[in-house]
Amino acid sequence: FPALRTSQHPSPHTKTPSTMSTFTTHPALVAPRAVVAAKRSSFNGASVVRAGVRAAPRAARRSTAVTRAGSGFSLETSNLIETGRGIKLLTEKECAVGVAFYPDFAYNAEGGVAPGTVTNVNVDGKVAINFDCVNVSIPAIDGATADVMGLPLPPLFRAEIVPQSMVGFIEKSTGKVELEIDADVILSAKPLYTSASVRVPLTLTSETSWGATRSARGKRLDSEGRCVLVAVARVPPVSDLAVSAAMMLPSDVLVALQCRFELVVGGKQVSGK
Repeated sequence: FPALRTSQHPSPHTKTPSTMSTFTTHPALVAPRAVVAAKRSSFNGASVVRAGVRAAPRAARRSTAVTRAGSGFSLETSNLIETGRGIKLLTEKECAVGVAFYPDFAYNAEGGVAPGTVTNVNVDGKVAINFDCVNVSIPAIDGATADVMGLPLPPLFRAEIVPQSMVGFIEKSTGKVELEIDADVILSAKPLYTSASVRVPLTLTSETSWGATRSARGKRLDSEGRCVLVAVARVPPVSDLAVSAAMMLPSDVLVALQCRFELVVGGKQVSGK
């Protein structure tokens, strides 16, 4: 597992690598010759470069890439990874959510946790994981955790994500990660309005995810168990006309998450930190 040390007393002098997220909106939708201007804005406490497009050559997908500066991928074979072993997926800051043609939301998912269990490790080092959805916790998207172009979301708006199933795998030899998630999304502007749940199936991957109008590129596990998982899903119209109109359904929904995997050994988490 990514440089997971069995010592449960890491050095106090250990430093966490610096991070940076880059979101790039590819030339899209109108006119000839694109001129891209980099703009800096506040991104949940981090400095972020956003690319603004003044003109575009031809219709194209909007592409989002989230990268983390780190020590590169170095996955070591570990006897700690075995069937029945507990494992946790933790979400961190510098994430993003995108819907239809709206600008991406800068999303702080720090504190999210998905406990799981290793269900199989095959001879090729492919580690199958099943997550306990009852105990999965994902921060809601609201004014406290998200902003659009530096501006907080409206005070009453809230989007809750409730996973119904979550399984996936890690390839020890390459660091590739893929998770299949069925989640219910509930939109609200309490106490005025609460929508019916919208089922959104996602394939979170460390590779590239493509949709009709959006794409995103992830990042494989590094030496500290960190990765960037992305997903683009097509959501069809729903019976709630207000939700369909607000989300411009059918449309692509994008998710980009900074994540960290940790093994659970003797009731304690073991990571590369």
